Amino acid sequence: MNDTVVALIAERRHLGNRALANARSAFELAGCRVELVVPNGDRPFELSATAPSWDIALSRGRDLAGLGLLAAAAALGVPTVNTPRAIELVRNKVAMHAILQRYDVPLPRTWFATHPDAFRRLPEDHFPIVVKPHDGDGAQGLVLLSRPDDVDLVPVSAGRSEAPKRVLYLAQQFLALDGWDLKLYGIGRDVWAVRKPSPVVFDGPGPARFQATDGAELVPLDARLLDLGLTCGRACGLELWGVDVGVTREGPYVIEVNDFPTYSAVPEAGEAIARHTLALLEFHRVTGDIGHDRLGRLIRAPA
Repeated sequence: MNDTVVALIAERRHLGNRALANARSAFELAGCRVELVVPNGDRPFELSATAPSWDIALSRGRDLAGLGLLAAAAALGVPTVNTPRAIELVRNKVAMHAILQRYDVPLPRTWFATHPDAFRRLPEDHFPIVVKPHDGDGAQGLVLLSRPDDVDLVPVSAGRSEAPKRVLYLAQQFLALDGWDLKLYGIGRDVWAVRKPSPVVFDGPGPARFQATDGAELVPLDARLLDLGLTCGRACGLELWGVDVGVTREGPYVIEVNDFPTYSAVPEAGEAIARHTLALLEFHRVTGDIGHDRLGRLIRAPA
């Protein structure tokens, strides 16, 4: 047993995730002590001026207390995977979309507004579109609009009340797909492509219907998809990431990028997460000892 402490900050609903469980086992097999932190609403967390006794921390989930723990640890000098800044970027879909445009990633046309009624102003030939909260969790809150007047189908719970929440809405060009999702999963420099049945079904204009699915399978990764996956991860500053891709007749479109995905059907994903995390920790230790500039001179290839 070495003295390395790895913090896994994970919501209770994710504790059964195979990649997360296998990563925990891989850390322990490598001799690390794993501190599992499960944030919940009835536990107070003290803000301290002293960093926790963690060597590195990973976060899986959207719980604000958990993300606060990660941000506080990072601010006090604990390396994190992913960084709070990168997580915040991809969870703000407006910012994520803007960054991906900068890197010429193929994207569906996208608009945003503080109230869904604003999309009524879009020309009719821009429809159908899909409306969703800018910080939505997975596929929650998706609504299909086939014409401007369908804006009335956006549920009241999504912000159409008399006192709406402070929220932004995204509207994206609807992509006609074949009922299958393509996911690109990344860990460091490695990318996998996984095909799975889509859990999202639109029976017509209105909120999406969700269905249970299984049958995720690893599929070949060509050079174009590899470049797309790596570009999305690097552009967003992520070490662990997933890319939702819509494959159309015109080619692939990136729908969104997420931090720390499920890694469905990716072989030995947990072990890969652990290896990459420990390599990052070693990098931080080395750079902390000799400085980033000097390290760059040491590893730079000779002219």
